[in-house]
Amino acid sequence: MKEQLQARLQQLTIELSDSFDVVKRHLQIEGHDAILLFLSSLSDSQLISNLVEGLTITATNHVELTFYPGSVEKVKDPKKAVINMLSGQCLVLLDSSQYYFCIETRHYPSRSNAEPSVERSVRGAHDGFVENVILNVGLIRRRIRDPRLSVIMHKEGVKTRTDVAYVYIKHLVDPDVLSDFETRMKQLSETEILSERNLVEQLYGKTLNPYPHVRYTERPDICAIHLLQGYLVALVDNAPTAVILPTTFFEQTKQIEEYTQTTIVASFTRILRLIGILFSLYLLPLWIALVIDQNPTMLHLPMKNVHLFTFGFQIILADIVVEWIRQSLIHTPTILSSIMSFIAVFVLGDMAIELGAYTKEILIMVALCNIGNLLTPSYELSLANKVFRIFIGALALFFGQTGFCFGVFLHIVVLMSTKTIKFPYLYPLIPFSYKECSRILFGSPIRVNKARKK
Repeated sequence: MKEQLQARLQQLTIELSDSFDVVKRHLQIEGHDAILLFLSSLSDSQLISNLVEGLTITATNHVELTFYPGSVEKVKDPKKAVINMLSGQCLVLLDSSQYYFCIETRHYPSRSNAEPSVERSVRGAHDGFVENVILNVGLIRRRIRDPRLSVIMHKEGVKTRTDVAYVYIKHLVDPDVLSDFETRMKQLSETEILSERNLVEQLYGKTLNPYPHVRYTERPDICAIHLLQGYLVALVDNAPTAVILPTTFFEQTKQIEEYTQTTIVASFTRILRLIGILFSLYLLPLWIALVIDQNPTMLHLPMKNVHLFTFGFQIILADIVVEWIRQSLIHTPTILSSIMSFIAVFVLGDMAIELGAYTKEILIMVALCNIGNLLTPSYELSLANKVFRIFIGALALFFGQTGFCFGVFLHIVVLMSTKTIKFPYLYPLIPFSYKECSRILFGSPIRVNKARKK
């Protein structure tokens, strides 16, 4: 091996710690010296074999050394070359060149792209994003075969060097949204990026507002639809969730079923879903206010001799028990999940009512509100709605109808003050747009901006 090539290898070795999966291979073909440096844990052995075969064939036929079948990047900075190698690429050093050749040989461990458990569909596609950003980009390209589809890749973080890709369609994407996102990416501090939530916090800052400033989804078909509508999609390696921006409150209430049903059925289910989301927010606090102020309702529920603290404790207990059951179902192993149905019968059934833990009326109201939460397509939006439902319910418990009205007013103020890119959070309701409201309730969910098609 030539001394110059040996010195370059030594320089790279200093940058790397001792690891079993760091593989170094020295090749000598027809008087040419080459060194292959790669990670066995992140590289495809078949692609490495094809690479060596390509070098051998071209050298023995007295042709300039050719790398195939992967893409090749010629790098001069040794630190950047090491980062590419740690991402799964094969690093090739030649005695006849001062450059570092980064060959695409990545093969990340990944699970199957099954349908997301939180965004299921009856008629829609049954695939979903995984923790491999390359596969996720492929799932989007499979749906949009437009040459103007742009995928820009960045590496963020000092130690993680996580791949962050953002996707958009030229001439369709909103230029203000794209410009704002790219500016924020350039100003991104040297903070480690491990998930899509981590990325959003670094781009837009942390806030006490529980409402999501972007939309999260694990469905590639949802991303494809939004790209056609001029949105921007961000993907983070090691995270199966995509970030769609900009977003609004009503954008978060859309479900994949709207895109797979007829217009009448889609509009009908959309309106029912919005009513259910409204119930999940205000039904329980409104009922609490009516009970506290001794106002009759159409339900003819008993309201006499209501003890404030007992009534409040029963409602809080019922809501907490439902939340406990929800969280336990998420974290319980599948083989033990059937046991939760028996537990739910005991803590929410007739036995709990007979023991005086809560009344039937309280269970009915809590159940209706939680059904509304489950109707909400966005998991983050449903949790934020639950937080404000508890807050408004507490105000109604202590101050009656006055507290309820003040809580609703404060909730609307928070929604109006929620900052997003380009659009107000309550758009098209505030500011009101008849055309956009009609499209949300009755119009076609897929709308491509015709003015930007060319």
